[in-house]
Amino acid sequence: MKFRRHQEAADHRSLRLYAWFAVMLLALVMAVNGLLALVWRLVAPLADGYPALFFETNTAVIALFVLGGCWTETRRLRDGGGPRVAHWLGGREVAEAEDAAQRRLLNVVDEMALASGQPLPRVYLLHREDTINAFVAGWAPQDTVLCVTRGALERLDRSELQGLVAHEFGHIRSADLPLFMRLLALVWGLSLVHGFGRSLMEPGDDQRHSPLAWVVGAVLAAIGWLGWLAGRALQAAVSRQREFHADASAVQFTRSRDGLGQVLRKVWHDQQAHAARLHTPAAGLVASMLLHQPAQGCLATHPRLSERIRRLYGRLMPPLPAMPVRVDAEPRRPRPAVAADGRVLAAAPSATQADVHALALATPDDRDALDRLRRLAGPNEQRLAVLALMMDADNAREHKLWRKMAEGLPHSERILTDVRSLLPGRRVPEFERLTARMSGAPLDQRRAVVEAGRDLLRADGRVSPRDRLWWLSLRHRLNDRQREAPMLRPVTGQGQDLSQLPSDARHAVASLSVYLARILPEAEASPPTAQPDAGPTRSEPAQGWLMGVGQRLGKADIADLSSPDADRLMLALTSVQELSWMVRPLLVKAWVEEAVNHSPYGVMSQATADALRLMAGLIDAPLPPMLASHYPREAPERPEHSR
Repeated sequence: MKFRRHQEAADHRSLRLYAWFAVMLLALVMAVNGLLALVWRLVAPLADGYPALFFETNTAVIALFVLGGCWTETRRLRDGGGPRVAHWLGGREVAEAEDAAQRRLLNVVDEMALASGQPLPRVYLLHREDTINAFVAGWAPQDTVLCVTRGALERLDRSELQGLVAHEFGHIRSADLPLFMRLLALVWGLSLVHGFGRSLMEPGDDQRHSPLAWVVGAVLAAIGWLGWLAGRALQAAVSRQREFHADASAVQFTRSRDGLGQVLRKVWHDQQAHAARLHTPAAGLVASMLLHQPAQGCLATHPRLSERIRRLYGRLMPPLPAMPVRVDAEPRRPRPAVAADGRVLAAAPSATQADVHALALATPDDRDALDRLRRLAGPNEQRLAVLALMMDADNAREHKLWRKMAEGLPHSERILTDVRSLLPGRRVPEFERLTARMSGAPLDQRRAVVEAGRDLLRADGRVSPRDRLWWLSLRHRLNDRQREAPMLRPVTGQGQDLSQLPSDARHAVASLSVYLARILPEAEASPPTAQPDAGPTRSEPAQGWLMGVGQRLGKADIADLSSPDADRLMLALTSVQELSWMVRPLLVKAWVEEAVNHSPYGVMSQATADALRLMAGLIDAPLPPMLASHYPREAPERPEHSR
């Protein structure tokens, strides 16, 4: 969404908030006037009418308290920002990690800022709260805070903590924070009289009550109860749907539904045990900001937990007990690099490779480059664009050969610049779109593109596993024999589970998996060797990924298999392409799930996602949602008359 659309959406939500506030204020004025009129009749039953300016005075006093309280609190929140809200609820800033749990929290916040492309907030811990909850507050990046309860640190594992923090970053990305801060100020004004009365009723430092103060406080709390009720109704009117958006963002940022899903299941279990509320008296005022606040009926500020869980999993899952978890020690990593506006630009040099797609969210909009690439109509222009998408951005020899192929073609440098300007997550989808358009070209043109791709990828004298995968994808996508003469092979005896495949099919899947293990999860680079197909050695994550695939395949010795050469790779690929249409999606899903499980911090890199997407295309299998969500939503092509 562009900045102007963000601004328009924020303005619309603010106008809706103020409209609801006006409705609540009007209802409060009418209710208090009605209540005071009834009290007057009971006190002075023989009086003729009401005192002069009775209703006008009541209305003015109510408006003065409510609007004055809103204005005062807005000024305070403007000056204090998110830290004021955090201190108000008893939060303590976690600047230097004191223990393993706090180091883990700070690392997770850095990872989710990187995955969402949002500013890094200051982190606060609500150390007196043993329930599982969190919230974000602030007006601008420089005063944004993320508060997490002590219960969340002690009772959530790392993936669950990622889901919790990612949900809060979803609110930041959706520009919900200014709305929440305005809502907090309005609710404060509506609840001012009730809150003041409750404070008078509380015991002093000596734990004794003042009778006079208690009576006055009880009267004010009773009168202000209608304002408190109006404030809760205002929160419920504007905040419910925001939670569904933040839940969806959490799944997108973490690439997993289980992280946040298990958090909500644990909160649901606590709620059933009546242990899901914050202890601080101010919790009701910030109810709309929290991950969840128990309430019933029309005053509920959040959707039902069962409904949120059902939307995440596609079915209802039972509550989950939240027992204390063991926190593994991990070092505190340097914080990522940030831009002037606070947005994360890249991981710190010593940090593990994180989600490159998320980094793209912080780059300038690529709409213009995408539009120009989609206007390419000539076969030579499309050919150069496809080859540019396949190239390694750091390979100077490939770039030199590409420019030699582009000699004599106007605007060739513009094509290369546009490809470089694309978001990393758009390269493979754009490659698929262009090759789909080119698949109907004459055979000699398609053959020339395939040969040019082969020459380009071996321009440096070696063909890496990545290069071969791109070239096989190019050849597969430009071969339209299936479109011209579709052929369905009757396949039997394969079952609906990878472990039930025949031995030759399982061996083919194992060989293809061993080849993929050289590309994903991201392996540590190794020095070049004399082998023509040399590439990254198998790292510990890649070894874990391969063993996970082997367990699903029922082939324990898969990690001992050697990587197939070109001939055995083609034989394995052909065998996998002939698997049942029911089995191939299961295979891709297994690859993706194991990649997520064994990628650093549970986040696939862009190279891993691209390799899995290319391989899914090679075996003609659909993308599982966990992989599809890794890519930006497809931008529609502009109509011809608007270009």
